[in-house]
Amino acid sequence: MRKILLTALFVAVCAAGAAAQDRGLTWNDDRPTIVFGEDITIGIRGRLQLDWRQFDPEVDEDTFDFRTARIGLQGDVTKHFSYEIEREIEREAQFGDWKDVYLAWKTYDAFRIKAGRFKMPFGLEQNTGPTETDFAYRSLISTAIAPGRDRGAMVYGELGRLGYEVGVFDDDGANAELEEERFAVEGEDLAGVGPSYAGRITGDLFRLLPVPAKLKSANFGLAYTNADVPEGLNSLKGESVFGSDFFKRVYVKGRRQRLGAQFDWTPGATGLKAEWMQAREQRLGQSNRNEDLSDFLSTGWYVSGTWFITGEDKDDNINPRQPLFHGGVGAVELGVRYDELTLSSARSEGTAFTNPRADHQLPNSDRTWTFGVSWMPIRWVRVVTNAIYETFADVSRAPNTGVASYWAGLVRLQVVF
Repeated sequence: MRKILLTALFVAVCAAGAAAQDRGLTWNDDRPTIVFGEDITIGIRGRLQLDWRQFDPEVDEDTFDFRTARIGLQGDVTKHFSYEIEREIEREAQFGDWKDVYLAWKTYDAFRIKAGRFKMPFGLEQNTGPTETDFAYRSLISTAIAPGRDRGAMVYGELGRLGYEVGVFDDDGANAELEEERFAVEGEDLAGVGPSYAGRITGDLFRLLPVPAKLKSANFGLAYTNADVPEGLNSLKGESVFGSDFFKRVYVKGRRQRLGAQFDWTPGATGLKAEWMQAREQRLGQSNRNEDLSDFLSTGWYVSGTWFITGEDKDDNINPRQPLFHGGVGAVELGVRYDELTLSSARSEGTAFTNPRADHQLPNSDRTWTFGVSWMPIRWVRVVTNAIYETFADVSRAPNTGVASYWAGLVRLQVVF
């Protein structure tokens, strides 16, 4: 599927470009773009992220982390189609080398189609690019519950103030990839997750109410996914900010459903975001006696606030009003976020156990505060400084056994074009 899509995109762009006039290299949206005429473009995109980190107490993590290195193409093929191809060029990419690889038909605002590999329509923060998030790391729920990228097709559009996205996908997102070794009878395929179905609806609901003008820009959203998960240690799991497991996978079999709600309000230089998510996974026949167990639950939420003290507008593509070397200091933003993630079973009566086949799972929670200062001296460079305070409810499953609380300091250099 990838080879077919890449070949189609390459042929379409080259064929259209060969017949077009007014060719040349320009700067479109402050990024290098090759123009083959009025409606045919090839935008060159690149992202680089490098982290420096310190921990108290010390944990088994590297001080320096080459977080992201990507290169890609993005543009239009006539006014009817757009495309994106992005590849991770770091040697040890976490979820494979290819990121977004898709073609979209965009003739009408009310009805559009996208096909290829891209992020499933679930999660406000998860669907925000890594160099555009307010903090260095996404919230716990955005990495543990939200599905992330997958191969599939989606219809989407805008109906007035209402936006919608509905799609079908091969699996259930890169964040939920199966890890247990699986076996199949000769002649049969390996059991996998999916297909999965996902949908999201968003809207500016306050515009219908007699509220102050600034509140009318607040955006709300609801999202849902549904997939079948094969038998095995295939549940979602709990990971700390820096990737340590505080709740390992349990045995599941049956339906996995996610429900999410989001809120996004950016009046002027300030921003307020919040999300809530829950994943519910069936455990049919997963007891030691082949009996059904109560559903496995992953639940969490976050709320964050940000403020550009230099006055930039959060609703726009952020460009420093007074860049460095042009009479100013660049753009400076302050931010704070609280988030938490809890994993447990629907059954809460009786004695709790950590055994992956226990009906009553011993719950565990990760609660995190993130304090941030971001500095954008020029359009293409951002320096993110975060202080992260993380606590675990069950100290026996914390990164350092018996230690509940952790501080981390992080400085990230981002270069984006």
